[in-house]
Amino acid sequence: MPIDPSAISRVLCQSLVAAPPLVGHLPEADQFDCGALEIPEHLAPLNLEQKLGHITEAGLALLLEASLRYELLAQNLQIQKDAHTTIGELDFLIQDLESGERIHLEIATKFYLAVPRASGHDFPGPDARDNYLKKLHRLRSHQLQLSARYQNYFPEAYRNCSIVSRQLIHGCLFDHVYSTELAKAEFIDSNCRRGRWLTIDQVPKHFAVGTRYELIPKPLWPAPLPLLDGMDLEPWSPNAPVDRCVLVRVQGEALPFFIAPNGFPQIP
Repeated sequence: MPIDPSAISRVLCQSLVAAPPLVGHLPEADQFDCGALEIPEHLAPLNLEQKLGHITEAGLALLLEASLRYELLAQNLQIQKDAHTTIGELDFLIQDLESGERIHLEIATKFYLAVPRASGHDFPGPDARDNYLKKLHRLRSHQLQLSARYQNYFPEAYRNCSIVSRQLIHGCLFDHVYSTELAKAEFIDSNCRRGRWLTIDQVPKHFAVGTRYELIPKPLWPAPLPLLDGMDLEPWSPNAPVDRCVLVRVQGEALPFFIAPNGFPQIP
């Protein structure tokens, strides 16, 4: 039986409030503290038929709209130099009603698999075209610089006020099952969520015969496993063909596992 979209929406919003961020404080922007956000009793279901990043943004928008501390001033605010040139987009512009600060907030939900190399680790995403270091560079060099460099192109109401930048990068870092120590990467939060990954041909070597696997649907990827307790997830078989990374809950394991295609990471 499919999981109730309302239940998925609530778990996703709970994850935004309670799960540790993937990225720590950056020189360009501190983490945004979600501790002041609360889950409203009546939560509108999210549209789960869109990309995960958009689902997460919609979830945070619901929390901000319900917050007594923050006022949501703008979402997906286009910054245009002229009618033909878009410089970028602010995920959120919000007002902290306690401190008086106006905040430019960038949000993302990301998952990276630590691939051991002789010189250290690579950090591709489940789609290997994504990469942690590339994402970090764009975040620091462009997205978090928009309010500092281009405020004169903001809507007139926000051009001459003080704006600070914050970031909220949720997700999980997956170490290979045969790694003997946790991978480290620049600015990864020391308390971030962790998982494990392995290729499909390594599954029968690593897990016992008869192990139960359950597929975690993509809208629930951001959720720590304890938030999935009681959810009836779809069974997954290690005999199923794997042409992309799938996330599974494994019987008896406290961490989620990405099962990757053989030869991962291959960039198409």
